[in-house]
Amino acid sequence: MPRSQFISPTDVRQAGAIRFNDIPVCQYNKSIEEEKENYTTEDFLNIWHDMRLIREFEEMLLSVKTHSQYRGHEYSNPGPAHLSIGQEASAVGQAYLLDENDYIFGSHRSHGEVIAKACSAIRKMPDDKLKNIMKSYMDGRIFDIVQTSLGENDSVKDIAIRFFIYGILAEIFAKETGFNKGLGGSMHVFSLPFGIFPNNAIVGGSADIALGAALYKKINREKGIVIANIGDGSLGCGPVWEAFQMSVMDQYEQLWEGDMRGGLPLVFNIMNNQYAMGGQTRGETMGYEFPARSGAGLNTYNMHAERVDGYNPLAVIDAISRKRDILCEKKGPVLLETLTYRFAGHSPSDADSYRTKDEKDAWQNVDSIVTFANSLIEAGITTQEELDAIETRVIDVIERAMVLAIDPVVSPRMDLAKVPDQIESVMFSNLHVPKCREGKPDVLQEDRQDNPRVKQIARRERYAFDADGKRH
Repeated sequence: MPRSQFISPTDVRQAGAIRFNDIPVCQYNKSIEEEKENYTTEDFLNIWHDMRLIREFEEMLLSVKTHSQYRGHEYSNPGPAHLSIGQEASAVGQAYLLDENDYIFGSHRSHGEVIAKACSAIRKMPDDKLKNIMKSYMDGRIFDIVQTSLGENDSVKDIAIRFFIYGILAEIFAKETGFNKGLGGSMHVFSLPFGIFPNNAIVGGSADIALGAALYKKINREKGIVIANIGDGSLGCGPVWEAFQMSVMDQYEQLWEGDMRGGLPLVFNIMNNQYAMGGQTRGETMGYEFPARSGAGLNTYNMHAERVDGYNPLAVIDAISRKRDILCEKKGPVLLETLTYRFAGHSPSDADSYRTKDEKDAWQNVDSIVTFANSLIEAGITTQEELDAIETRVIDVIERAMVLAIDPVVSPRMDLAKVPDQIESVMFSNLHVPKCREGKPDVLQEDRQDNPRVKQIARRERYAFDADGKRH
């Protein structure tokens, strides 16, 4: 307890009622025509490009897992692949406004979120910074590989996207040339230069870690927000609720002082794809109906909870924009439920017997990649020919990355027989790890020796005998 706070029996025993504010559900209803004043033609096309890039990347992985080939290139990958095919609009909408100062943490199903975040950060970075990242990361090894297979007239940003796609694909294929030397794999992909922190294979595991990152940003007065991407099934996990509870503590508003007063710059984003493995969360394994309802039980602001249509990328962008404003006003955290749906099973080995073909067909009939493309064409923003050209380029990016990643000479795995301590060499054991930032930490008590607990511990005896050899 940092200080005594008087609890009045008169106040706490007073009769009354606990009331809740409404939680918005899928309120966005603007047309493409109305949004023309907020987005350029290039913006609209970039949104569709990123959605299509994620789809092709994951369909490539699905083809490799189920048919051991992609576009005639044979390869077998025994590693895991939890795909988010169908969820692309949710990922791209979330990332659209974010840059490298904004951090995302994901789940076992976060390829799409990672790719979308990288594309957004790359577009916002100056070319010189991108070149420096590519040339310095792993001493330029990934960059040198990608340089051997560029397209015609590639810009620095185009090369950076190729660099990123190759880096995560090599990682998924357990290659030493992956972003994390193949040791993280599909469920632990990350790339810190683009604000992408490690995904987490433990269901809901990112909630707690993202909370720590948000506290770090707040205490160190750093720019940007933090987003924890978790699934609807994660609301059945205790650590997620621990993170919720710690994120809404009253002390941020009532006890912290000066510019430290106020909430955390944190969004808990629930990617609600309707299923937790094979369990249907709504109507079966959970009782919340809408995950966003959970915010009502956590603080008086309902955690600014909202359910947003994740099949419309512009609806998600609108929500992230409004929620970011809340965080910048130090009124966080925020609970966002992004409604979406995965076409693929929990993993390629999933028989998918828990849902009907009619249900999947109904969702595929409103596939966001198709419907968003049609909306852009109908609004006169683009043509089918222009979208076809973007698709051709997307396929080229994925295919070139795959060819490089499956080449055992260009992209080898770690040779542990030859270098048995190779994994140990990248661990933190016996190493000096630099601080995240310089400067003296803010503390409530400058001299630790004045702390009552320190004094109490100092009086304790650590041995069974005193200085004269007698028992205490």
